[in-house]
Amino acid sequence: MAGTSDANACAESAPKQPISPTNIRSSVHGGTHIPQAAEVDTWEATVHAATQAINQLHQYNHDTGQRGHSFTLPTTPGREATIPVWSGRTEWLRQLRHYITHTTTGQAALTTHSISIERLMAVATAHAQFADSTTGRGVTASRQLIAHHAGVSLSVINRARRVLKTLQMGVELERGRTLRTHEYMAAELHHGGQQHQAASVWALSSPKQIVDATPPPPQRPPRPRRTRATRRLARHRTRPQQPNAANHPQATTADTLSPSTSVPSHNLSLRSTHQRAHARPTTSTPQPRPFHLQRAAAALASRSPGLTHRHIGNICDTIQAAGIDTTHWTGHDIANTLDRDTRERGWTWPTADRISSPVALLRWRLTHIDWTGPSPSQHRTAADARLRGEQQARHTAIHHRNATQATQEQRETTLAQIRRTLRHTTHRRIDLQ
Repeated sequence: MAGTSDANACAESAPKQPISPTNIRSSVHGGTHIPQAAEVDTWEATVHAATQAINQLHQYNHDTGQRGHSFTLPTTPGREATIPVWSGRTEWLRQLRHYITHTTTGQAALTTHSISIERLMAVATAHAQFADSTTGRGVTASRQLIAHHAGVSLSVINRARRVLKTLQMGVELERGRTLRTHEYMAAELHHGGQQHQAASVWALSSPKQIVDATPPPPQRPPRPRRTRATRRLARHRTRPQQPNAANHPQATTADTLSPSTSVPSHNLSLRSTHQRAHARPTTSTPQPRPFHLQRAAAALASRSPGLTHRHIGNICDTIQAAGIDTTHWTGHDIANTLDRDTRERGWTWPTADRISSPVALLRWRLTHIDWTGPSPSQHRTAADARLRGEQQARHTAIHHRNATQATQEQRETTLAQIRRTLRHTTHRRIDLQ
């Protein structure tokens, strides 16, 4: 309708403007609506505002250091500067294990929060796996993900985090919460999906008192380097000796084993006897491997990925070469120690299809562990002995207490004597009065 505008729908109140080719911005021409100048300005302003908002969200994600496939809560500026960095993944785990096993403060923290050493170390290893390798910061994994990697429940995660807080080896920089509006939009812009919740942000630390209380790691003697001369000498030692006339006086220039050479019949018996004498083994018969070594190798093969009973002999030799005393260390002890060392280092066992040489991998792993101390079986045996001793002491104390208690007849006799003494004292007081 002529005379109407989108800003004012009433034709009677619309202002009368002169019509010219230069000021006509809205008309109906062939059924097509041409926007007015005000609409174009509004649209440009809206696009500009939206572009500015998106750029601000991009800058917000950049300033807060967003990474990965989820949105991380930004930390308070300057908060991380007050927290000491950790000493590295392996050293941090070693410090934690030493502190909770050799100090009263660490043992009290375990008792207070009702968690075992192995569960705490499993949760700590999972946290260390997600931390920055240089500083120990940036642990933004959710509790569910950490529980999956540690193989524990969410309540164990909570108790383990309380222990880390108590020892100041884990600091919660930001508590997990629901995202705000601008954070929700920044999260969607960051990873393209919808995210309503964000996990807590943790930093792993090595406080000075923990570092001072931890002894330095044992120094392993360096392996001797194999130079070209040593390799040449080793090849020379393993090279078989070539027969010559000096070593074998019976040998001649002719090859006696060649079919074109005739051997005299009177020398046949002598030569056969000489060859049989040289063919006799000069070394002693190899002794069978000890039964406890074979049993430890079989138990280790049943617990380790990639190892089968086809490698039992090689496993026995590898265990023996590592200096493991299988009279004290069982195959399950070795497997449990390997698993614990793997968790402490933040590693994971490769699958069987990824292992090209299982025995070589086992040999390499065994050489990086100290096997001189008591085994877990010995620790359990000692703990059981202590427990049995404590139980026996309690039974002895109860028996002694029961034996020293007065019988019913003794109590009645004593009460009767007390009554007689009281009656005698009362009568005497009356006579004196």
